Amino acid sequence: MLFLNKNAIGKIDQGVIQTAVEKAYQLVLSQLYNMPDRIHVEDHENTLLLMPCFSEKFFATKLVSVFPEARQHGQPAVNGVMVLSDNTSGQPLAIMDGAAITAQRTGAVGGLGVKILTTESIKTAGILGAGVQGLSQARYLLYNREIKTLYIYDLSNDAVAGMINTLKQEFSDLEYVAAKTPKQLVVNSKVIIAATTSKSPLFEATPDDILGKIFISIGSFRPDMQEFPSIIIERADNVFVDTLFATKESGDIATPLKDHVIEKDSIKEFAGLLEKNEIFENKTILFKSVGMALFDLTTASAIYQLAIKNNIGQNLEF
Repeated sequence: MLFLNKNAIGKIDQGVIQTAVEKAYQLVLSQLYNMPDRIHVEDHENTLLLMPCFSEKFFATKLVSVFPEARQHGQPAVNGVMVLSDNTSGQPLAIMDGAAITAQRTGAVGGLGVKILTTESIKTAGILGAGVQGLSQARYLLYNREIKTLYIYDLSNDAVAGMINTLKQEFSDLEYVAAKTPKQLVVNSKVIIAATTSKSPLFEATPDDILGKIFISIGSFRPDMQEFPSIIIERADNVFVDTLFATKESGDIATPLKDHVIEKDSIKEFAGLLEKNEIFENKTILFKSVGMALFDLTTASAIYQLAIKNNIGQNLEF
């Protein structure tokens, strides 16, 4: 059995990961998969998620924990284990760092959102949240678009400085701005990506602040979490979700639905965009991702097959 740690997974090209995420959406359209709703176990502010999924060749099970206060103890908020198995024999094929898989595939979900929902002319963007996922979102954003100015905001100034220093080593030809407030970031950015576990909207906005911008919410995965104010979904020309489960799972969708700010039939699945060549120019758009096990399955299987081919990882006796 193959073991792939964070470093091994980090060697995989971003294009491979983003293609795997796109394949997951294609499977959504074809319905050639079996994915039950993920299981949530909540313990005060902490959450344990169990995420199984089956395709024709593989099945995967991810066990992931989300501890929002872990950073105060010098640890990442997300930890986990991914097990990839053969869907013919049931044989376990690989154990992987679940947090690394989550960071990569979720970054690619945001990156694919940027690729499909924006034009190549965009030059400004902002990332709300400078944790592991904020960094991954920035990397896939910059993989897909030639941004000239990137704004970053976090409650921790040290986290922002660390993220900027890391990104400068990989993407040196742009200006980085440590935003003093979320509002400053929103006003100055064409694309705004939020990767936080905030329980209340990160900023207040007027219609002029949000007009013609793309908002991507990545972090909120519980009904009591909401990253963006409801005015965004109210004024949006289009609202997309990676899975309709988001209407129940994330406060960014569930709260506006509860408050009758938007009707459920106005919310569309992102996968449908793969069948079109629609251009969204000067449109206000909200894309909410809560993630799904199908992303983990396609990403883990792509990484596994590439790792076998290129002799990446460590073989273990099961």
